[in-house]
Amino acid sequence: MTPYRHRHRIAAMLAASLAAAPAPGSAAAAALDHTHAGFCAEVQRRLVGTALPIDNVVETDAEAFKKSKPSLQPLRTHQYLAVDQAGRESRLSCKTKSADHLRSAYGAASVRAPGAAPADHSCLSLHRDMVNEIWRGLSPAERAGAPHPPWQVMLEADSASYTGSSWIKARPAAFIGADRRLHLRSAGLFAEWEDWRWKLMPKSFRGNHYCHLVAPERIRRLMLGLETPSSPDPG
Repeated sequence: MTPYRHRHRIAAMLAASLAAAPAPGSAAAAALDHTHAGFCAEVQRRLVGTALPIDNVVETDAEAFKKSKPSLQPLRTHQYLAVDQAGRESRLSCKTKSADHLRSAYGAASVRAPGAAPADHSCLSLHRDMVNEIWRGLSPAERAGAPHPPWQVMLEADSASYTGSSWIKARPAAFIGADRRLHLRSAGLFAEWEDWRWKLMPKSFRGNHYCHLVAPERIRRLMLGLETPSSPDPG
């Protein structure tokens, strides 16, 4: 098991920190607490720290999403929502561009500077934001009865894929761990534009960052105990 795939189980955020944090759903950022037509555009902004205009394409067909590629000029992302057998929101997938590819086309000021906070560009960081934003939107009664508050939701390191074909088959996971806490695992593909390991690949495969996420509506159901996650870890 590579270090990237090694599980790092961390709490989403302590209650005190959560209360003090600015709401990402404010004027400075779109919300990640529900699925909407600009969700993956906001994912792109948060992953690389950009204010560039983004054309987010919401795919309604799984095959169309599978074949889609994010583009640089214009900056275009792709989004697909999968539902479960009951028709409920289950998985939300985003195809975005890497920071170094945007920097190569739009200049250094177009994205967050390398090493600047927040440095975490993983799909895991999006689950953290989703959990915290969903919690802020709950009523006091919902919070009081929630079996899985944010500080007891554990975030697993991304399950990593190295080709688009393997990523498209990957799935995010929500499960109860041995610690009896809710765990969320995202599935990512990260191929930087300047990474020498990808230099021989076709240009369309380089400079991409893909994320499979547990849909925010499902995370809300899980936190409130309205859906039973799998147990134990599905692997």
